[in-house]
Amino acid sequence: MAFQGVGTGFNITAASTAALSPCIPHKTPYLRVNTGVGTVHVAIGTFPTAVVTDTVITNQQPEVISLGQPISQSISEVTVPALQGAGVGIATLTVPEGYGSQFIKGNLIGLEVVTGTGSTDDQTYWNLTNLYVYDVQLKSRENGYNDKLVVTGDLVTQNGQTAGIATALMANNHLTARKAFKMSAYTGGVEGSVYAQQVQVTGG
Repeated sequence: MAFQGVGTGFNITAASTAALSPCIPHKTPYLRVNTGVGTVHVAIGTFPTAVVTDTVITNQQPEVISLGQPISQSISEVTVPALQGAGVGIATLTVPEGYGSQFIKGNLIGLEVVTGTGSTDDQTYWNLTNLYVYDVQLKSRENGYNDKLVVTGDLVTQNGQTAGIATALMANNHLTARKAFKMSAYTGGVEGSVYAQQVQVTGG
């Protein structure tokens, strides 16, 4: 079976305590994992902590782990984050009318701003990662209903925003929300690197 790499690979150093990767945008259904250590246990999820009962990766024997289908969705409106302390905020993301939320409570997501025609501000400070879907709500509006995602995380200090994001999304811009994940690895003793990259199957 042949694979094609998608995006940038990453690695973490596993040892006698579980190590955790950064928040990774979910782009394909598969994650290829390899290690130079004798045995590594790997877990994938929102806040994973690998233990001895999790997936086993052995020395120089790459394994492909299923991540499920990637999820992404357009966001039409977003509130300015309510500050909850250093590096923490809460914001509400509005799904366009007529579209249900593809995300569920407990998902990790990242945001990417898409600059619309005629926009005078790219609003790159809305390019955020490592956000947690705290709740999904159905809210009524004047002409119908919209799903809203309540997200928490570092909406305050990312991208140099030392005082938080002060400007809501401009009318000509919109956001794309993408599901994300983290990987945890544990060896139980010997320290070593664990390498991972999302891949797609190309046949063969």
